[in-house]
This record gives sequence, C-alpha cells and structure tokens, in this order.
Amino acid sequence: MIPAVIVMTVLWIALTRNLDALAVGVGFVAALGVVLAQRAIFPEAKPFVTGLLRRPHQLLAFGANLLVRLVVSTCYTSWLILSGKADGRLMALPLRVRDPLGQFVLLNSITLTPSTISLLVEDDVLYLHWLQSRDGAGDWRTVKESIERRVLALFPPSTDAGN
Repeated sequence: MIPAVIVMTVLWIALTRNLDALAVGVGFVAALGVVLAQRAIFPEAKPFVTGLLRRPHQLLAFGANLLVRLVVSTCYTSWLILSGKADGRLMALPLRVRDPLGQFVLLNSITLTPSTISLLVEDDVLYLHWLQSRDGAGDWRTVKESIERRVLALFPPSTDAGN
C-alpha cells in the first residue's frame, strides 16, 4: 500500500510540477484515497508494485527489450510502408501469460511495437494484427515470444493450487 501511494504521489508531483506543500498534500491524499478505494472495491487483488520492485533486473530487461523492439520495428515498418510491400494479417496466437495484469502489459507492449496491434485476449489465445512483407518476410514469433518471455519473468505463473 505504501509503495503505491508513494509512486502515485511522485507521479502527481511530476505531472503538476509543483512542490508547494498544499499541492503535494492534495496529491498524497488523492493517492491514498485511490489506494484505499481500490482495496475496498478489489480486496482480492494482489499488490503488483511490490512484486515488480522485487525483480528490478527483470523490469529493466523488459524495458530495454521493449525499447529495442520499438526502434527496430519502427525502422522495419517504415521501410515496408515506403516500399509498398506492406501486407496485413490477423493472427491467433497461443498465450502463456496467465496473470491478468501480465496479459494487459503484454497486449500494450505488443501494441506499442509498430507493425502490431493487439486486438483481444480470449481464454489462452491472443488475437493481433500483424503488418508484414508481401513475400511473407517478417517473423511475428520473434516479437511475441521475446516480449512474452520478459512479461512472464515479471508475472510468473501462480503456484497456488486454486489457479
């Protein structure tokens, strides 16, 4: 609870760019209210901030991997579009990430990578749109598997018997 309040208060300060005591106090009270409301509405939700902070090296590896994918994919997508070789495909891919927040992070990470748009997760299947070369060049497995492997490191499968 405390890490979430601190993170949201720091985010508040960064967004408002105001270190006035009243502004910081309003941000702190708002962050505390959000955390308490979240706990009241979703009492069974696992705190994910502390879990992510326990794996800082994996969080950094995920961020670095996503940044590299973003740069490489932007160049490749630009080349496809400018050369007139772009061909869109809808794909249904098996999904290994079970944690709902992990699935959310995976979907948004794939969507942030140019040439891909995540559409839907249904059961254990990820539906996405993939822009590839007309001759079939381009490997969606590399992008999906690389990002998914990093997300699985951040959100490992639960060892609970109920899940």
